[in-house]
Amino acid sequence: MRRRIRPVRNRFTGRLLHAVLVVAGIVSGGGLATSVHAQSRTGRLDGSVHAAQSDAPLPFAVVKIARLALERFTDGTGRFTLGGLPAGSHDVMIRRIGFSPWRGTVRIAADSTTRLDVRLEQLPQRLEAVAVRDMARCRNPGPPDPVLQHEVSSLVAQLRENADRYRLLADQYPFAYSQTRALGELRDTIFVVQRVDTTIVESVTRVVYRPGKLVTRTTSKERGEEFTMAIPTLIELTDDAFIKVHCFGYGGTIRVGTETWVRVNMRAADKLNSPDVHGAFFLDSASSQLRRMDLDMSRPDLLPSQLQRVDAVHVVTSFRDIASGLSVIESVCAVNQLRRPPGASELPAPAELQQLLAYRFRTPLPDVPNMRAFIPPLWVAGAKLSRETVWCEQ
Repeated sequence: MRRRIRPVRNRFTGRLLHAVLVVAGIVSGGGLATSVHAQSRTGRLDGSVHAAQSDAPLPFAVVKIARLALERFTDGTGRFTLGGLPAGSHDVMIRRIGFSPWRGTVRIAADSTTRLDVRLEQLPQRLEAVAVRDMARCRNPGPPDPVLQHEVSSLVAQLRENADRYRLLADQYPFAYSQTRALGELRDTIFVVQRVDTTIVESVTRVVYRPGKLVTRTTSKERGEEFTMAIPTLIELTDDAFIKVHCFGYGGTIRVGTETWVRVNMRAADKLNSPDVHGAFFLDSASSQLRRMDLDMSRPDLLPSQLQRVDAVHVVTSFRDIASGLSVIESVCAVNQLRRPPGASELPAPAELQQLLAYRFRTPLPDVPNMRAFIPPLWVAGAKLSRETVWCEQ
């Protein structure tokens, strides 16, 4: 999905800067990934997935048979059915956010049903013994060592699981959502709304991450020279290219309402010689579901000379649950900070707010409402709102 921070003309350079946000982690959940064609001797696998400690069913766990390129989510009650499986032995993996994966082998008999009931162990958290890591530098990027940094490695694995669930959902159950956007300027004490619009975004949109290649230049007769910043978000965490050029560390916990969120810090590798992203991810300590992403452009000093006045790009994305194990993007807040020349007064900061209005699945998702609408914010062009409206700057 594509989010665009609309350009605001830089009064010093006359150039434009866009930040493009590809939303990953809108929703987690889904159905059959790849159809398995029936063969002359096939059988069926029926099963369920429960939590080992509580015996509670685990909806939207992923059941995977890699050799057959087959993935399926359990339904809202933790049950699943895989039909048309070739007779013989198959390696099965079952995973769920917040739980240790299960791996085993099942034997499928022709013209019969095999039963598989699995209980997943909840991941233990011993974060009180983990030191908060200083992320001022990233000299040795890559995935955390699973032995030396076991807890951090586990947190990064859960981030990747959040991303992989979204990828599977987007492939199997395409959906669209509508959002309202307010674009304007953040001034001393107010946010001046310059334009409000509504857009429809499709789940199938993808942006390929390339290390240090976030800012690109395009030229057209209609718009002249423009610069676009493609901000990698959750779905890029399934890409090894992203993991290999970032460092990850434990950032402590915060209390938000009744939940405790675990912060996972992220920093771009020092060796990158062009802008990328730093940031933090916040996971609910109880469910390991992603609650918020904070992303900042790294090394703005390495931007093209035409963008020398751009001092920072800051984007925060928040999520909300729609069912157990399922979440959607609720809001996005983005601000471009411009560097102030010596002796000049503070410059207005181009800002954008985005708010979810509704979502609708193109293909119905079992046990989840096919469509839902939300109360729209009261944004109108020309309004002067409190500075606190731009919540990512607080």
